[in-house]
Amino acid sequence: MYAITRLQASSGTWYWVVNFSRRGVHHERRFYDPKHGGKNAALRAAITWRDEELAKAKVLGVLEFCQHKRSNNCSGMPGVHFLSPPAQPEGIWQAKLKLADGTRWTKTFSVRKHGYDEAFRLASAARREMLRNAQDRPYVYDPLAKRVAALQAKDADQGGGARRR
Repeated sequence: MYAITRLQASSGTWYWVVNFSRRGVHHERRFYDPKHGGKNAALRAAITWRDEELAKAKVLGVLEFCQHKRSNNCSGMPGVHFLSPPAQPEGIWQAKLKLADGTRWTKTFSVRKHGYDEAFRLASAARREMLRNAQDRPYVYDPLAKRVAALQAKDADQGGGARRR
């Protein structure tokens, strides 16, 4: 079940825990059986809370995810990397974008042909163009999370607020 797990506390008491993240914000809450009147009631409470929190928490889009600068990025531009292949010892700057369907777009610029700074500038411009031409989708994989994201997108298109399940 998406974002809900059954666990046992050290005292032997069982509970359901809801645990997920959206846009770097961690959402977690525990639902203890005794407090809610049993296992099934605690599960219903956990599902209700999860669905309400998912409806409020905007999902990250693929394009926004692709624009996030990673801690290992050395170029300063997400999706732009310097490579030194054997055929090009001076190196190349490469712009890369992985799409939601798994395909990858790449474009490379030779330092030998353009110079170091110009090849970087061209790769950065190519990366921005890739982002403009790519279709954005929610960055989620679980079927329930996809349904909630689709409802949020539909609601946003209609100009409404968050929708509850």
